Amino acid sequence: MRIAIAQVDGKWPNLALAKLIAFHRSRGTHIEWFDPLFSDVQLVLASKVFTDTPENLYLPTWKTQRGGSGYELNVVLPEVIEKTKPDWSMWPAWKKDMGYSTRGCIRSCPFCNVRQKDGPLHVTAEFGELWTGRRELVLLDANIVAGPIDHLRRLCCDATKARVKLDYSQGLDARLLTDEHVAIILAAPRVRRIHIAFDNMEDEQAVRSAIALFKSAGMTTRSDLTVLILIGYNTTEEEDLYRVELVRALDANPFVMPFNRSDRYQSRLARWVNRKALFHATTWREFQGVRS
Repeated sequence: MRIAIAQVDGKWPNLALAKLIAFHRSRGTHIEWFDPLFSDVQLVLASKVFTDTPENLYLPTWKTQRGGSGYELNVVLPEVIEKTKPDWSMWPAWKKDMGYSTRGCIRSCPFCNVRQKDGPLHVTAEFGELWTGRRELVLLDANIVAGPIDHLRRLCCDATKARVKLDYSQGLDARLLTDEHVAIILAAPRVRRIHIAFDNMEDEQAVRSAIALFKSAGMTTRSDLTVLILIGYNTTEEEDLYRVELVRALDANPFVMPFNRSDRYQSRLARWVNRKALFHATTWREFQGVRS
């Protein structure tokens, strides 16, 4: 059998496609990238992450299987494929491992589909089930801090033994962080920067506490702790600027996440905050060209 794969969006390798590649190759199937002119295959496997990504109009409807949250939240891989370690060979520039040690979340944030897609938080894999021998493991867990702390401890301990850096790519929940979490995370090899979120005004005390925990543990928060600030959802412009300046005052690194990237105000605030040369050289009023 001959199968073509199509990654419709995303800068990183597509984890589901990498698992499908490994599964089908283990059964002797030929795998290639989809090419509308040259692919002579029996099946096309297409994956899309984001709903606002335009469809690939060249995909043949009659022999394409589509999956991913960009198409349908309830389409999931069969368990045997979900448990298969990914094959990254179709992305030769990618030098990391990637996967979920937990799925789901304890929260149901209205701007997030994780709970709808993956259900309540549950452990899905240990370190050895995710690692293929590479020197960095990107964790895609939506809320790893909400899981059992013994699971996090085992994960970090195994990564330390294997000398593998952990990347908590989806951030850590500031509302749940304790000094024990911070000690476990900072004791293990990791990529330099940690992320937490400041989505709502009512999260202020949790964010203050999380930054203080990392500082107490010896982290240089200005360079190593990024606070993701959601704007354009349920906060005012004044509240957005307040959160940005609060994070700066607490000596951490603010990073603005626009809810609507096409909105002019949201894109401009993100440009000012996220381009650090601008952020440190000008005020928001100066950036807008407002005279005193």
